[in-house]
Amino acid sequence: MSDSRLPHFSALRAFEAAARHENFSRAAEELHLTHGAISHQVRALERELGLALFERHGKQVRITAAGAQYARQLAKAFADMAAASAALRRNAVHQRLTIAAVPAFAARWLAPRLGGFIERHPAINVVLQTGEQWLADGVDVAIRRADGAYPGWLVAPVMVEVGDQAVSPHYHDGSKGYLMLLPAVAEQRPQVQAFRDWLQEEVTLYQRQLAARASD
Repeated sequence: MSDSRLPHFSALRAFEAAARHENFSRAAEELHLTHGAISHQVRALERELGLALFERHGKQVRITAAGAQYARQLAKAFADMAAASAALRRNAVHQRLTIAAVPAFAARWLAPRLGGFIERHPAINVVLQTGEQWLADGVDVAIRRADGAYPGWLVAPVMVEVGDQAVSPHYHDGSKGYLMLLPAVAEQRPQVQAFRDWLQEEVTLYQRQLAARASD
C-alpha cells in the first residue's frame, strides 16, 4: 500500500524556494523567514522523505539529482495551484457588483429597491458604498448628481432632479433682503443651474421692487 501522506506545506515551500535559488539565505528573504528556519524545514522534509535533497559542504549547499527533480515537480504543482486560485478570484470579482452613491440617495431610494434585484440575481454579491471615493478602482456603477462629463466612464442619465425653494415668511422679519446674499451661495453649486436661474430672477424682481419704492 502506497504512502499518500503529504509533507507539511511550509516545508515544501521552503524547499522549493531553496532549490530554485540554490541558496538558503535568498529563500529566507523571499519567504520572510530566517536562514535557520529554512534549514530546519528542509531537514524536516528530508527526514520525512527518507533521503537527502541537498549536499552540504560547510556553508555551501548543492541540490541533489533527486532534489532537483522533486523541486521541478513542486514548482509545477505550485504554479497550477496559483493559476487555479487566480481563476477563482477572477470569477468572484465578476460575481460582485459594487455601486457607489451619495448617502441620502442610497438610503432613501436605492437601498429599498436593491432587494428585488438581489432576489432575481442571487449569484451576484451587491456591495453598496456611500463614501466619497466613487471613482476608485473596483466601483462598477456610480450614481451622482453631476454634469455627466467623466472621461473613461460610460455616462447615462438616471433621473431628473426636481426641487422647490421654500423660505419661512418670518425669515429676516419677512424681508427679501436676504436674496441679495444668496447668489454667492449658489456659486458654490454651479451644477444646479435651475436653482441659479430662479435665484437670479428673484433678485432682479426684488431690485425692481426696491427701485419702485424709492421713486414713490
